[in-house]
Amino acid sequence: MAALRWFSKLRTNPIINIHTATYGTISKDLRDLKLNTVVNLFESFGFSQAHVDRILLVKPTRLLSPRLLKPKLQFLQSIFNQSDSDVVKIVNKTPHVLKRSLKNHLVPIFDLLKSITGSHQNAAASIMSNPFVLTYSISTDLLRNIELLQRIGVPEDQVLKFITGYGQVSGKKHDKFCKVVEKVRDMGFDVSSYSFRRAVNTMCLISDETWEAKCKVYRSFGFSDDEIVLMFKKLPAVVAYSEKRIRQVVGFYVEKLGWPQSRLAVMPYVTAFSLEKRIVPRCSVLQALESRKSITSKLGLYQILVMADSAFLEKYVIAHIVEVPDVMDAYTGKLRFDEYNFRCRF
Repeated sequence: MAALRWFSKLRTNPIINIHTATYGTISKDLRDLKLNTVVNLFESFGFSQAHVDRILLVKPTRLLSPRLLKPKLQFLQSIFNQSDSDVVKIVNKTPHVLKRSLKNHLVPIFDLLKSITGSHQNAAASIMSNPFVLTYSISTDLLRNIELLQRIGVPEDQVLKFITGYGQVSGKKHDKFCKVVEKVRDMGFDVSSYSFRRAVNTMCLISDETWEAKCKVYRSFGFSDDEIVLMFKKLPAVVAYSEKRIRQVVGFYVEKLGWPQSRLAVMPYVTAFSLEKRIVPRCSVLQALESRKSITSKLGLYQILVMADSAFLEKYVIAHIVEVPDVMDAYTGKLRFDEYNFRCRF
């Protein structure tokens, strides 16, 4: 009876909104697989009704076997020292973990994490920081890629971050991964640095043709290959931008602000912001203030762009709106300039 009452609530829940056909299918599955046992099992591990609702909707027909489900929950419980609350957190964030084979996937991935982190506790902590790691596939390529990183001197904590932070990348085909790592090292990246991981991640997700296409756009603005590499070393995302975005953002700095490409090469961080939502409005505010000689900023443009909206609004808009009424139109995007010649530290 408890199970029937629970399923009645599940069926009528407006958030879940299971349509009639699905209800019919699930209803049959629930009868066949003894929903009451499954619900009680989840509850015995500390799951609430809301948690169970969400889990069963991921893939009901694959999750309603107590015979398969209980050992997986017990294994997760063993990882976190019998803490039901941690098991609930992990499964609630990543319900798909329960679809993975215990013997062929969950146990091997945890053993791999233990071998890299050096202890059960550290492996558990890495899972808690990114539960999705439990869904990653262990392939020959992944293992060979890990061996490569270890062989070239990447610290164990960084190897772990490759897996937990860039699972899609660390499982790339080994030949592709080797070529990318070699190329990134040849650029002069320190293998123990955060930027090395970012660079490898970025390069693994684009083809050689895409890299060349992005470089071609930068060259059209006068960048040398060395300057492109310099930008990439400082901010790997510069080659992840679309060609359209590169043209628009770099074009604004070079053509509107009059920056030489060499300036962008050493300060590529200013390209990371939204052109329409941040770069143009803030530069327009500075230009409006410059036109009235109201302020000369002592900050660099990057410091101004990275400033929180509330801080920028207070310091550069509200503080000057009386003597420079146009400053609000500039901030909201209603006022733009053909030329920008405001003075600002590099």
